[in-house]
Amino acid sequence: MKTLILCATLAIGCSASAAFAEANANSMMEQRQAYVVQHMHVPPGVVNVKFEGQRTDGTFAVNGDTETNPKTTFQCNFHSNGKGVAHFWRNVEGGCPADVSQADRYKYPACN
Repeated sequence: MKTLILCATLAIGCSASAAFAEANANSMMEQRQAYVVQHMHVPPGVVNVKFEGQRTDGTFAVNGDTETNPKTTFQCNFHSNGKGVAHFWRNVEGGCPADVSQADRYKYPACN
């Protein structure tokens, strides 16, 4: 009987955490897309995001890219509770575009 209760408790816990991740996956992806749109000054239609699941450290990964020239890729880790960003990285492919303005140089680390 104790084994049955333990198995049921573990199954409920696992399904609850899977349901939590699935329910918050869309929210996390929407937050990252909105962040990239706002901070990189690109339209929402060029931002692709993908929920990668939970990492071994407990954080949740949302990765993506922009369909811009040059292409930018980004990785984001949400805290284990699914709220708030633990880490955010971005990488701009290629070098510094010839027509980049001084005001937009922050978007292109290779320009500095």
